[in-house]
Amino acid sequence: MILLGALAAAVSAVYRFAVENAAAIGGIALVCGLISVPYFVSRARSAKRADPAGPKPPPLDTGLRTRASQGPFARVERSPSARWIRSGETVKFGRAELSGGMFYYGDWLPLAESATRQYAINPKLPASGSADVEGRSMPYWPSYADVSPGARRAFLDWMAGGRRDPSYGIGLVFIFLYGLEHRLFLEGGDDAPLLIREVERLLAIYGANNSFHGYASNFLDFARLAQGERLQVSALSPERRGGPEMDLPTRLYLGNRLAEAPTLSAEDALRWVLAMPDTYLRTPAVRCFDEFVALWRLRFDRIHPRGLPVNGKDRISLRYRAASGAFDVAIRGPHEQHIDVARVTKPLPGLQKLVTDCTDELDSFSRFVGRKPSARNSMAAAKLLPTDLQQSTTAGAIADFRHRVEALMGDHGRGSSTAQILLKMAGIEVPADGKISAASADELGRALDSIGVAIEPDRRYGSSVPRADEQVFVFRAANGGPVDPARASFRAVRAQVEVAVLVAAADGDASYEELQRTIARIRSATDLSGVEQARLIAFAVTTFNNPPKQARVMRKLAETTEGERQAIADAAIAVIGGNGNVDAGEVKFLERLHKSLGLPKERVYSGLHSAAARQADDPVPISGEDRAAGVPLPKEAPSPIAPAVAARRISIDAARLARTRRDTETVSALLSDIFAEDVVQPQQAPPEQAALDGLDGPHTELVELLELRGSMTRTEFDRRAKEMRLLPDGAIERINDWSFDRFDEALIEDGDEVVVAPHLRGKIAEMKDKAA
Repeated sequence: MILLGALAAAVSAVYRFAVENAAAIGGIALVCGLISVPYFVSRARSAKRADPAGPKPPPLDTGLRTRASQGPFARVERSPSARWIRSGETVKFGRAELSGGMFYYGDWLPLAESATRQYAINPKLPASGSADVEGRSMPYWPSYADVSPGARRAFLDWMAGGRRDPSYGIGLVFIFLYGLEHRLFLEGGDDAPLLIREVERLLAIYGANNSFHGYASNFLDFARLAQGERLQVSALSPERRGGPEMDLPTRLYLGNRLAEAPTLSAEDALRWVLAMPDTYLRTPAVRCFDEFVALWRLRFDRIHPRGLPVNGKDRISLRYRAASGAFDVAIRGPHEQHIDVARVTKPLPGLQKLVTDCTDELDSFSRFVGRKPSARNSMAAAKLLPTDLQQSTTAGAIADFRHRVEALMGDHGRGSSTAQILLKMAGIEVPADGKISAASADELGRALDSIGVAIEPDRRYGSSVPRADEQVFVFRAANGGPVDPARASFRAVRAQVEVAVLVAAADGDASYEELQRTIARIRSATDLSGVEQARLIAFAVTTFNNPPKQARVMRKLAETTEGERQAIADAAIAVIGGNGNVDAGEVKFLERLHKSLGLPKERVYSGLHSAAARQADDPVPISGEDRAAGVPLPKEAPSPIAPAVAARRISIDAARLARTRRDTETVSALLSDIFAEDVVQPQQAPPEQAALDGLDGPHTELVELLELRGSMTRTEFDRRAKEMRLLPDGAIERINDWSFDRFDEALIEDGDEVVVAPHLRGKIAEMKDKAA
């Protein structure tokens, strides 16, 4: 009671003091408050400057055990961190020894804000029982501290065996890789070159695993860059690297190029667009990649003759994200001053459209090569390329064909060979029976047109199709020397050549003098162009050397009526008798012709007399012009010629001109029937079927693309399928159903990667070859 009374008295005294001195106490509190405000403001600002990101999140759960009573930010148990075992250093694990080094030996490893036991090789953890060599018990992101004792046993066995046995599971290799990246990127040890060589070695052994290939390649790129090396970009290729980002070497290379110049060349622009994750190459570009690149250069240079200007504000910023997921770290270097093309988007739609356009232009060539892979370097294939690509090609089928034909023609620009040899030069199939189809003959003619060479006989200009063993004549002529075979002057002289050959074929006696006389007539025909004369002379030479067989000519003549045979004879008389100077050789020729036609020889003389009489009665022909050498052409318009003078100098008999043209056309038609070989009808190709019987075109194209590449990411497969108007899952199901019908197993393995069963790729290729 005494204690309670004393406490009550004290409280009462304090209360009275506070009441009596309330004003003083309030003043003191106000002063103290004002003094403390600057202090708390300064502390808040210091905290903000120390951590601009705000409050720290709790550290990731790395598997490292902490004292439960101290919460998530507690210190780790007091045990030393793992130490790095250098290459060649030996450590013991119970009775076993590891002498290869290059791993962390101990319990845990420090990180920036936490710690990890994921790749610290702890000798205290049990590693016994049956070794899990294939790593079946291990998760996707393995941790040495958490895997089963059998998996640890397998890891130690793999390490002791030199880290080279491919039969061990890839998870064991990843645990080892985690330690290497910690050493190189966090500790920055002096053995970086050794670590890089070790990962290169592992990649050569285990690179077939797509996951390891990706992570190991990424490690090597960043490790080399961190060591100051310049990354080498690979050659342009249709192979696509999976992943959501542009590959690092291309990104750095293009940034460096733009630091040197503000524009990109055709090749660098193509490298850029191919490296973008959303760029996909269709089958023509993949199958015919060399042609695709050459065509891209032509089209790009036409659109961007000075290069493609590229502007961008963002600069390259790189962070290495560990395969283990335990850390990430910034990579410094001069690249931080370069434009990051991965963040530049403005030019990409135009570049991707150009990819599509070039692919479309190669569609016909690609389909031909797909059906006939062995004919890829033939002229038949080359002629399916865009015209400007054919002309710009300095290597390949066109250049090879041009070189061979020029060697045949020699320095004079003309030469002869057999049709078979030229067909083989052009890569055109020669039938076993030697009968060349009209389509093959035309194909050869077009191939020669493309290199500026003419050929005779050429059925496009009125000749017959030669047999494979018959002579053909080639000579230089722009664009293949095209002429109009229906032009009256050309047809008239051609008829003379055919009549002369007809006589030689009918009696089996083709003399050199007759050939020379025929060539002289061609050269004297002033109304023929140079190309027309060249074609007719070549036609005369080859036709005299390869006259139609006598039996066939006689049979053809026997099939004509007497009126048609008389028309042939009359045309020959009109041609020879019309020049006013008939010699004995020409009379002999006409006699032989009448004999071959089964007509009386007397018709020759009566016909020549009639021709001479008509010539005497004809009006004055167009007179020859006598020019005085050195007289300049007048610059002013000439004065009109008086009608009387004009009538005296020039007179044209329209009736005679029409009659001559009519007779020439008649005999040309008759002779063309006699000279024409029996036409070889090309075999009608069966309706084109998909190379993979049972699949339609889009599904077949998907399978062919997968067969060419072996695999692709599921994202890319989905995009490809949608481009072909197919549902991706439905396409896989349809293709696998088709595969079960033929191979009793699925063709496609679905997952992150869409993969063709390796042992079935060869069978798909065989089916394509058979269909071709």
